[in-house]
Amino acid sequence: MPKFMSSNTLPAGAMKREQVDQMAKAAQGDPVVKPYRSFLNLAEGKAFCVMEAPSKEALASWFSRMKMPCDAITPVELEGERGTVKSA
Repeated sequence: MPKFMSSNTLPAGAMKREQVDQMAKAAQGDPVVKPYRSFLNLAEGKAFCVMEAPSKEALASWFSRMKMPCDAITPVELEGERGTVKSA
């Protein structure tokens, strides 16, 4: 399934850890989208997520259902980890 990275902005401090845990659990059980990796700074209201989904629209719909603002969703073409880059 294709991977997409998202940029999400919320008001600083608006989201609490408990909400993040609820969203993670919802993603784990979702039949359409699959969580891959997320980076968050709740104090600054920023989240960057990499998720698998059949399309950008499917992922945008998931964020909408979770009431999570989404600034952008971009398909992942290349993936790097610790200096090694491969096709996604």
